[in-house]
Amino acid sequence: MDQIGKSIKNIVVISFLGCILPFSCQTNNKKEKQAQKVETKNQPNILFIFADDWGYGDLGCYGATEVATPNIDKLAKQGTKYTQFHVTSGVCSPSRTSVITGHFPARHRVHGHFAGNEPNANRNMPNWLDETLPVYMPRLMQQAGYTTAHFGKWHLGGGGLPHGDLSAPEPKVYGYDETRVWNGNGPTWKGDQLWPTTRYMDSDSTWVHSSSRIVVDATIDFLKRNKKKASPMFVNLWLKDPHTPLWPTDEQRTPYKDLDPDKETYYAVLTDADFHIGRLMKALNEMGLDEDTLVIFSSDNGPAHVPPALFVGSTGGMKGRKVDITQGGVNVPFIVRWPGRVNAGAIDSTSVLSAVDLLPTFAALAGKKLPVDYQPDGESFTAIFDNNLFKRSKPLFWDWRFPTQSASRPNGWVSGAVRDGNWKLLADENQERVELYNIYDDRFESKDLSQENPMKTKELLAMLEEWQEQLPKRGERIKE
Repeated sequence: MDQIGKSIKNIVVISFLGCILPFSCQTNNKKEKQAQKVETKNQPNILFIFADDWGYGDLGCYGATEVATPNIDKLAKQGTKYTQFHVTSGVCSPSRTSVITGHFPARHRVHGHFAGNEPNANRNMPNWLDETLPVYMPRLMQQAGYTTAHFGKWHLGGGGLPHGDLSAPEPKVYGYDETRVWNGNGPTWKGDQLWPTTRYMDSDSTWVHSSSRIVVDATIDFLKRNKKKASPMFVNLWLKDPHTPLWPTDEQRTPYKDLDPDKETYYAVLTDADFHIGRLMKALNEMGLDEDTLVIFSSDNGPAHVPPALFVGSTGGMKGRKVDITQGGVNVPFIVRWPGRVNAGAIDSTSVLSAVDLLPTFAALAGKKLPVDYQPDGESFTAIFDNNLFKRSKPLFWDWRFPTQSASRPNGWVSGAVRDGNWKLLADENQERVELYNIYDDRFESKDLSQENPMKTKELLAMLEEWQEQLPKRGERIKE
């Protein structure tokens, strides 16, 4: 509890870290020095913290009342909280694919999580994210002059048997200068010690209860080693928590020892992750990076559909959870902190943002033009960093190829969805069941308006069909 109490003084944030500006001791030209300063100040360091299965309602600043997340709550007070940020899938690997590529994941046949080669083939998926694409987020940042790093979860191929192909490319191939990951190949950890190459991690109890600490340690070390370089820094910090397995220590459980076992376990993991994000924010301040840093916190999908999250993970009342493409599975927290740029203590419930927008947004912040032959599915929302509302011009699409419906998965029937403006349409695989919601007025998807709005239903269904025609066909197997 002492550590948690101290952590309240620190800020947990997902940040785009501001850069230390390059300085030339070789020139006496004051105008040149000033120009250098302005140029680099316009290239912030960027730190993107991406949690794993952290539900919309699992933060105090998003309405949680039992679990303590003081650092992330402080982040929201020092920045702006967004209530309409969406990921592109209810599952990990597809969601992460969009961050890295700027495309909806089905374009690259990433329909579910990367698993063993046989289950991947059975789902018409490759064994890793295609490494031959012309554009990846970290590579763009490298080209813009950033020193790039990825610490934590990868899950875009590799990670050790039985669930990852050892021949999958290491994350560095996609544009990172430095990586240390799990659910991926290359440098990792054994327990809480550095390890030179790929390991399967899920049976490593020390790593399980220490993952947030060790990934924050790696990030702080990277920042310290690179802060005085002329180049700005870009870091993807992708947490494991609160994804299973969840094996918190007795000390981590202490604040919740009087609650039921599921709450004790789940909340202990959330609060521990929050504490270490607080350590990171304190380190940013001590290194003098705080004012020049853009920090963003989000999650890859809604709370898990297995215990303990199944019983205590919160979507804030929205329908569905992980795996589902209803709002509870894809509408996740999004907090932005950038001192001196982004308003503190603000809430934006109007701007409709998506993970597919992150690549064009980060590229714009870096001053890097996208290649003329590359067409992102998302769009830059840099307007929000000037405290303006973002007016979306492109629709959002979701594709889920493994629909099922049962008592435990009542929303599992949804196979495709599209959002355009305030309207969201859900459809089953054969479009025999279609539902329409005004998400701005009804984020809980409680009143189906398809019968009352047949023209809007027809319009969105046609939009979804046209998009689906561009995708790899269902049942079309990957060619070896």
